[in-house]
Amino acid sequence: MAVAMFVRSPGLEPREYDRVIASLELDVSPPAGQLLHVAVETQDGVEAIEVWQTPAAALAYVERRLAPALAAVKAAEPEVELVPLHNLFAPDLDAIGLIGGVSLPAHLAGVALRR
Repeated sequence: MAVAMFVRSPGLEPREYDRVIASLELDVSPPAGQLLHVAVETQDGVEAIEVWQTPAAALAYVERRLAPALAAVKAAEPEVELVPLHNLFAPDLDAIGLIGGVSLPAHLAGVALRR
């Protein structure tokens, strides 16, 4: 069952988020089962919304990769909420490369930005 995962690390600043993302090397080694990652800036810091193929894949990623990467920048332990995915609608995937602030796996980046 696909799930949406909401990830909060209170007080996580954009620069810290960027360091965490860089350290995860997601373009070289994308997490198994992850379909989508969106990060937003809120009053409490950067938060992420992700879509995963299974709850087990999402939780394994948090435990094995994300939590240690956050700890390395001395960020708060992530607060994670998993909910069943009801619908995913993305009518204009080609526009993603044009909106800025986008990171795609290396094998997809050139294709998306050439469109």
